[in-house]
Order: sequence, then structure tokens, then C-alpha cells
Amino acid sequence: MRLVKASEVQRLTGLTADQLREWTARRGLIQPDAKPHGPGSRALYSWQTVLLLRLAVVLKEAFHVELHSQRSLFLALSQRLEKTSFPALRGAAIAINAEGSFDIVDPRRLEAASNDLLVLQLDSHLEILSREFGLVEPIRQLPLFPARAVI
Repeated sequence: MRLVKASEVQRLTGLTADQLREWTARRGLIQPDAKPHGPGSRALYSWQTVLLLRLAVVLKEAFHVELHSQRSLFLALSQRLEKTSFPALRGAAIAINAEGSFDIVDPRRLEAASNDLLVLQLDSHLEILSREFGLVEPIRQLPLFPARAVI
């Protein structure tokens, strides 16, 4: 798994160095994947953590959500994303309900939702992460396989 430094995370999320430090180290909202282990060492971040940070930016800037109150949401999302493959998130969204629980859903199936939801589309974030982390969509790999006749 490729891990990136804080400077790349800042570029991918739009966070300043101070904001990133505040969210990951001081407040501990979203933990880095590899914490610094001494002076001069740097924290490192996986694509899952960068995705969480991008979603946190959307919650803060677009919806004016107080992030500190969502600490448990970020922890649960982090644990869920660890178990979810990158291609499985294509076309998906994160639906957060009023109680703060969430699910990764197909946004086309939300029409019959019985309660209020905040829906965060993932594709635009995944596209950026795909380019930056070198993650490929499975369909893009098909030309790499030789064509075979099926009888």
C-alpha cells in the first residue's frame, strides 16, 4: 500500500499544514496511518485516510458541520474503509443519518429513504485519488488481457 506525506495530503485535500496537524495530531479526528516516530520523521497517510480528510473538508466547508462532534463517525468510517476495496467504492456514496450512523450505499437507491440523510458522493474524490495514488479501475485493466474466443 502506498503512503503519502503531509505535503501531498495538503495538495489533495486543500488543507493547510496547520489544519492538517490540528485535525490529525492535536484533535485526533482522523489518525494518520503511520505516526511520526521521532524528531524529523513524518506522518504518512493511505488513500483511505486522504479520502476521509477530503470528506471532512466537505462536511466542514459545504455543510458547516462541527467536526469534533463527528469523531466517532470518522473512526467508524476509517474502520469500514480499511475493509473495503477501492473499486468497490466506485459509484457509491456515504449516507449519514441524523443519529450519526452511516452506510456506504448506491445513491440511486436512496429515493425511498424513510428518514433524513446527508449523502456524500464518492466518485469525484475517488477519481482524484486514483490519479494521485496510481490506483486503477478494474475496467481499465481489461485491455491488458488477451482476447480469447468463447465456444
